[in-house]
Amino acid sequence: MTTIGLIAGGGGFPALFAAAARRSGHRVVAVAHVNQTDPALERHADAITWVKLGQFGKIVEALRAGGATRSVLLGAITKKRFFVDALPDAVGLELMAKVAIRSDDNLLRMIATMLEERGMPVIDPTPFLAEALAREGVLGRHQPTEAEWADARYGLELARAVGRLDLGQTVVVKERVGVAVEALEGTDACIRRGGELARGGAVVVKAVKPQQDRRFDLPAVGPSTIDSMKKAGCRVLAIEAGATLVMDVEELVRRADKAGIAVVGLR
Repeated sequence: MTTIGLIAGGGGFPALFAAAARRSGHRVVAVAHVNQTDPALERHADAITWVKLGQFGKIVEALRAGGATRSVLLGAITKKRFFVDALPDAVGLELMAKVAIRSDDNLLRMIATMLEERGMPVIDPTPFLAEALAREGVLGRHQPTEAEWADARYGLELARAVGRLDLGQTVVVKERVGVAVEALEGTDACIRRGGELARGGAVVVKAVKPQQDRRFDLPAVGPSTIDSMKKAGCRVLAIEAGATLVMDVEELVRRADKAGIAVVGLR
């Protein structure tokens, strides 16, 4: 039995991973972020330490004390919280000083390098979450129109192009026009902004960045994504099949069916 260190952000995937890893015979030592991580993770980890954003020295100490020999980065960190909650320690300041361009991928790669240098290399979490990866095709009762299929395919190209710039993973499209692009504000805010500009009927597309390191920051959606789309008047959710994590797919599809939203997996 090995011990995996879980550095957890928000959402349900950290708890899902911890439960799956423990079923596979591993111990899970978690580090959770204040105001980000769901406290439900405490029920699924063998040990848990709470930290503030930027306290990387405390993270390393907690994982070492727990006996972690590998680590996982999983769950979203709301980027705007860096301007509210961040309290970097000495290791955090050193880490930030080494990153010239503080994009998601650059920061995550530097964190992964730091953990590897300390004997806790970051591994790909998807073998433990294979059932949560989006499948190809229509996932619910509703089918997109031909025009919406065209917007979804265009949106996939646009999301990949935006991803090459290491911005967000989500775009909102209407009539082959890019209406909104995710940046610092996150997916839900991008959906709201796109819905306001499109005035209904938009297609939301989420895709993995072409250069994405699959060990971290895979795109993810869940039932709350459908709630945001419904409020914004969006009609279709298109996600990259085999690369997007879907939290509670049955509940997501149920809400989408009820809201008249089509959900599709594209490649």
